Amino acid sequence: MKSNRFDKFERARDRIAQIKGFYRHVAIFILINVPLILMKGKLGDTIGYHTKAMDWVVWNFYIWCIILAIHALLVFGKIPLLIRKWEERQIEKFMDDSKNEN
Repeated sequence: MKSNRFDKFERARDRIAQIKGFYRHVAIFILINVPLILMKGKLGDTIGYHTKAMDWVVWNFYIWCIILAIHALLVFGKIPLLIRKWEERQIEKFMDDSKNEN
């Protein structure tokens, strides 16, 4: 009984750590991309709109959005369930292998 309660506690703590990590990722995304986009707008107004000097900002924003979406799916979507099942199967497999060796 104690082991089951401890396992639930560990899973809850891991889940909270995953959610905190996602929100930290969102905060860093905002802290970096908002100033970059504002700089791009200001620089674009100053030196002309057709410059290629700040195109990397747009690509950075799009790529980071995709990565953030994947992170959200991993934390809140169905993908973790599949990964967790795979991890459990692998753990059982290695435990069975170690039993057979002893």
